[in-house]
Amino acid sequence: MKKVLIIDDNKDLHLVLEGLMSANRNIQFHHAYNGMEGYQKLLQLEPDLTILDNQMPVMSGFQLLEKLKRENRSYVIIMLTAFGQISDAVNAMKMGAFDYLTKPFDDDQFNVVINKALKIGSLKNRKIESIQALLPIQTNLIGESKLFKQVLEHAGLVATTDINVIINGNNGTGKEEIAKYIHNNSERKDQPFITVDCGAIPETLFEREMFGCVKGAFTGAEADTIGYFEAANNGTIFLDEVGNLPYKSQSSLLRVLQNRKFKRVGDIKEVEIDVRLISATNATLLDEICENRFREDLFHRINGFDITLPDLKDRKEDIPLLANHFVAKYNAKFKRNVQQITPEAMEILKSHHWSGNVRELINTIQKAVLICTDITLCPQHIQILSATEKRDFKQESSLIEEIMEQPISMNKKMDLFEKEIIRQAVDANNGNKSLAAKWLKISRKTLYDKLKKLGLS
Repeated sequence: MKKVLIIDDNKDLHLVLEGLMSANRNIQFHHAYNGMEGYQKLLQLEPDLTILDNQMPVMSGFQLLEKLKRENRSYVIIMLTAFGQISDAVNAMKMGAFDYLTKPFDDDQFNVVINKALKIGSLKNRKIESIQALLPIQTNLIGESKLFKQVLEHAGLVATTDINVIINGNNGTGKEEIAKYIHNNSERKDQPFITVDCGAIPETLFEREMFGCVKGAFTGAEADTIGYFEAANNGTIFLDEVGNLPYKSQSSLLRVLQNRKFKRVGDIKEVEIDVRLISATNATLLDEICENRFREDLFHRINGFDITLPDLKDRKEDIPLLANHFVAKYNAKFKRNVQQITPEAMEILKSHHWSGNVRELINTIQKAVLICTDITLCPQHIQILSATEKRDFKQESSLIEEIMEQPISMNKKMDLFEKEIIRQAVDANNGNKSLAAKWLKISRKTLYDKLKKLGLS
């Protein structure tokens, strides 16, 4: 039997929530009517799920969340928020709430949120030793830091389920590797793992790419074609940078996730699918919801469990492990025999900011191993482009002169200027397109569109 704690000073709402949650669920309800009483019952009961209102006497909901965060206590808590106050929900989740419910309750959203919360709550209350015993944990992911071990623990926890997962993290932190880790330690490990770059699919081609088409559906459709979802059937589909999906495409994705079926473009027959969804984003989707760029109902569908990957600068104790791992990898690739990294060289690696995260470290080690012809990798082999060395676009006078001298139209010259500026922005940020977009003061979606238009994708 699941234990649910309701913390709210409105006794009538306790009855409403009990009525909504009792149907087809085996639940034992517990009640508290202010934040302090709720805090005491949380420690006493260790509930599978807690539903928490904000406006209460003695201690508010936000004050309770702050207290739990200070004490490093983790519970599955759903925050209640009034309609239109998404900013409150954003703040609550930043303080550790698992999800939120908007009053008045929408039945479909209520059931989605409650069901996934109860699943996660029961998992978190299991002994971690028993979870590890269930998993054939194998990974090429490298790290011994507390932050990284926590990521792997959460990934192992959710791998035993079919819950949808969102992986948050900046570019280069290894979001796809964590997604593969979850898939490879799940019951779907022998089935397909399909990766989709959401920023690379134009809105007009979304349904064809995701769901396929039949012969004759449009000009050029010369044969039946399956889409990404059908290719991933019985396995896992990984939606990379899901925040880049156009708003209209989000509606199509939501419909498929709700119904577990779709139609190929030009077909009348429905295709049923059994797919586990893992999404990744370097954007804060709750902020995107506030700006009306991401659907709130889709967020609740894909956010069954969230994992946040730390930047490399926040787990610097892992840098020696990673560096030696990649040295061994590129020794084999380049037929080198680098056996050690000098303390001075390692200090350079440990002191760098690594804005490009693990991806930037990989590129740096690859170049260093290629340059090094001895058994020892020294400081002179490490070539890191510092922020002060990055190109200043305003000083590219020679490039301007070169382009202006070409016998082409002014429109084509402008395209060349734009192409070079974007290429330099991406290069200067070690391939991190989100940072490049910030440098250029344009959105990620605009940058993806320009990369495709200019042949840089």
